[in-house]
Amino acid sequence: MQREPDLITTFSKSVVEDPDVLHARLRRECPVALQQSDGGPLQNGWLVTRYDDIVAVARDTETFTQPVRWPGQRRPPLESNPPEHRQFRALLQPFFLPGALAQFEPISRRIAVSLIEGLLDGEGHGEGEGRDFAHGLARPLPPQVLLARLGQPLDDWARIKDCSEASYLQGSSDPADVATYEAANAYLWEYSHCAVSERKRSPRDPKSDLISAMLAGAIDGAPVDEALVAGMIRLLLAAGHDSTTSALGICLRFLAEHADAQQQLRARPEDIPDAVEEILRLQAPVVQMPRAVARDVELGGKSLKQGDRVLLVFASGNRDEAKFEHPEQCRLDRSPNRHLSFGTGIHVCIGNGLARQEIKVALEELLARTERFGLSSEPTREFWHPYGATRLVLWTKPSKARAIP
Repeated sequence: MQREPDLITTFSKSVVEDPDVLHARLRRECPVALQQSDGGPLQNGWLVTRYDDIVAVARDTETFTQPVRWPGQRRPPLESNPPEHRQFRALLQPFFLPGALAQFEPISRRIAVSLIEGLLDGEGHGEGEGRDFAHGLARPLPPQVLLARLGQPLDDWARIKDCSEASYLQGSSDPADVATYEAANAYLWEYSHCAVSERKRSPRDPKSDLISAMLAGAIDGAPVDEALVAGMIRLLLAAGHDSTTSALGICLRFLAEHADAQQQLRARPEDIPDAVEEILRLQAPVVQMPRAVARDVELGGKSLKQGDRVLLVFASGNRDEAKFEHPEQCRLDRSPNRHLSFGTGIHVCIGNGLARQEIKVALEELLARTERFGLSSEPTREFWHPYGATRLVLWTKPSKARAIP
């Protein structure tokens, strides 16, 4: 099968700075488009932009497999495929089920309250003043909650966060960036192996300790290789908080820009979960995720070859006119709302319940402690992926009936 030359498109940085426009054009004109990167954060591969196609690819795990980022250093369950994938996921799943998360929620809430109180100390901050909620709340909350879930010291969060963010320098042409990335990646792997060694020396109850549960598990009837346990920890040290930081920043910014939505959710905090779903549908924190083509296949009228890369563009599927009525509108009570922001298929984010919990409790506590808040200056955000705020300075007016932590 021949590829027609006009199917190959190069998307420049100037185009990708407004990805929603790009995605809408591709859904209409070329829903499966071959992208060639001109450098930067873009990746070469087939962009799959329509909702139904994204779901179909995610479910066809024989044709479209999950690639391994570092050969010889797998991070299951993400970097695993059936049939072993189900077994790896089963080791982690009990700690992310609704009952387990309900028991864990007081810890998430306590961490959120501590951070919010630090940002709201004093009499508030007038317009033009304020505190950076990206660095003061969205950035520290998810890694601290993750470390609590892993049974690791919360004070490790800053180094973990710095190293996780440095991982996005992979592929840079700047030697300084490459050195930063390599040092950060090495530290996260070392941290993961050290966590395994510590649990081996001082075992904990596998019913309550996630790392101990992984070590006590089995794959195909044999004990889990310790290197793969380290790989699972390494996965959580990145995927377990970076996208949640982006998602929380997105939600905070939306509310700062929409005073009416703030007031609605203060009056009806029970509406916060549905509001979060809609905000994250409209502004997906994870723009796209890769798959590898395992065998030649036709998709969207295009000929994909074994070894090709496929990029599932969740952000585009979330705005697909064929799936969502008036997809460009933000309807906080939208139902049903089967968005793709946490993925779909067997690799749907295993920690999506924990991420939703963190965002919910953070918004509950912030809204309860303020009469209103807004932007003090224009926010800044990541260029492409993850798509969250890097600077979000908010002015705040604390509530007179301020909650007591």
